[in-house]
Amino acid sequence: MATMKDVAKLAGVSVATVSAVINTDSGVNVSDKLTKRVEQAIEELNYRPNRIARALSRKETNTLAHLVPAIDNKFFSQIAKTVEDMAFERGYSVYLCNTESKTDRVELYMKNLLENRVDGIITTLTWEITESDFIETITSEGIAVVGLAGGRIIDEIDTVTINNVDGGAIATKHLIDAGHSHIGFIGVQNSKTTEDRLAGFKKALKESEIDINEDYIELGSEFSRGEGFRLTEKLIKRRPELTAIFVYNDVMGTGVIDKLNELKMDIPEDIAIIGFDDSVATYVRPKLTTMALPKEKMSKLAIDMLFDRIKGSKEEPQHKSVLPKLVKREST
Repeated sequence: MATMKDVAKLAGVSVATVSAVINTDSGVNVSDKLTKRVEQAIEELNYRPNRIARALSRKETNTLAHLVPAIDNKFFSQIAKTVEDMAFERGYSVYLCNTESKTDRVELYMKNLLENRVDGIITTLTWEITESDFIETITSEGIAVVGLAGGRIIDEIDTVTINNVDGGAIATKHLIDAGHSHIGFIGVQNSKTTEDRLAGFKKALKESEIDINEDYIELGSEFSRGEGFRLTEKLIKRRPELTAIFVYNDVMGTGVIDKLNELKMDIPEDIAIIGFDDSVATYVRPKLTTMALPKEKMSKLAIDMLFDRIKGSKEEPQHKSVLPKLVKREST
């Protein structure tokens, strides 16, 4: 493999001049004539800078990491794509780490990211991240971390989260305004975001003076289409008088629709459905009414916060919350 010294020899310049041409942010000005000679030599020798050596000397790797709990969840894959696109525009590449909500995966990713010395990390604030020493360990090594989505706010880092309580209330009020009072709720156990959306659900019922029936609430173990299908079966069997269901997310909502179709229940004539996140709402029939999350806005806020920290910002951590927007479709 060609070295910087080989490039310098072929171009007839010093190694320092080659370094200045490669590292355009070094602050050293090189004439157009010399720059062209160096670039021609680089092309002729097929020279590739040693990224690791550059990282050690500049203390930058131009890499980020993005941790998500489930990449097969459309919400997180859509967020990941936006984060990657925005990082690419700034000349950075992104390691995508899929934790599957497992602590052993978090431990391995933490070890590898520290060894590879990424410049910054965006992570979903799910329990396997917030209840471990991941954030404390990463920040103690001087690596910037920003939380994006999830239900747990960490005071020590910048965060961009969803206003799940108000979003849940807006979704429920939409069903109430459509004339429903027997409204079910489907979510996931031990989930902070479920807890917050359920709080919004109960808040809207209370404000409309509708009794809160705990028997109308069904919580499962995972955020999947199959779980939405299974929980709907249990809920409808136990409470056939339900005329509407608020579902934790769109993926589970597709499973709810599957089950209702199997039961020959017309949507929305027999029962109305509303989801949350607008990830796969248009992939089913009828199309799902949902609470849309401003994914691009959230990602931009997180990226901007992260690069401020990478550049050395010492301001107090910021905590920004975004409000979902009701998108009415056929299921209500």
